[in-house]
Amino acid sequence: MSSTAQAPATSEANARAQIELHKELAPRYAYRYSFEFSRLFQQDWHAEMIGHVPPGSKRILDLGCGTGFFLAELEQHHPGSVGLDISHAMLKVSDQYVPDARLVTGDAEKLPFKPGVFDVVFCKGSLHHTRDHVAFLTHCRKALRPGGVLIMSEPCNDNPIIRLARAILYRKSQHFDVGDQGFTKKGIVSLCEQAGFKVTKVKKYGILAYTFAGFPDHLGFLRFIPGNALITRGFIALDRLICATPGLSIFGFHVVVVGEPGPSAAEAEVTS
Repeated sequence: MSSTAQAPATSEANARAQIELHKELAPRYAYRYSFEFSRLFQQDWHAEMIGHVPPGSKRILDLGCGTGFFLAELEQHHPGSVGLDISHAMLKVSDQYVPDARLVTGDAEKLPFKPGVFDVVFCKGSLHHTRDHVAFLTHCRKALRPGGVLIMSEPCNDNPIIRLARAILYRKSQHFDVGDQGFTKKGIVSLCEQAGFKVTKVKKYGILAYTFAGFPDHLGFLRFIPGNALITRGFIALDRLICATPGLSIFGFHVVVVGEPGPSAAEAEVTS
């Protein structure tokens, strides 16, 4: 049987695995965001992403909204945003933080929306949970209106040390799926282009603040240090400086990508 024929079964198996994994992770996510210093980091991360929303955007989708912490901030800036996640357990947590948001339980690889509905699609750490990345991004493109924008933040493995650390963590920890690997900057741009996006911005995000403030459920010693909120603010400022410096940005743990929809590579070949 060809790999193409096997892909749907693989996607369905992955969807089931992700639902079970995130059912167990939902309480951990709530714990993660219960600390002021962790929320400070997340708020800065969210501000970085929301800052790329074009003026006048109204119909916005948070794809893979999880427990809703990003969606809650998105709702403050753009009321009426829609959150979709495959995990109903995650959405039950989300409902506590964004009670008025429109929440949809659904598979990001089979979006239950009409084409061209949204002005903006956000993907904060959603792509790496899927297995057919180009298909996922193609669905995102089709969900956007002409002139819409995809704003995405994904784990970046440009640094071989980070790549190795992630590989070990994903294999050793029960809180990760071994298939949920990160991307290189060049690789994720290529995936976007294959799916028909014109990438307009790529930048690295998160180093010290990401490591020490982003995940107190995994690396939590900062919660025992007095002044951890002030320390986190310092980490955020230093991270921005490092990520903006050529040669040093390789230390960034995430890559933020902004893209506009166009024809996919296959569609462009047909019309050429």
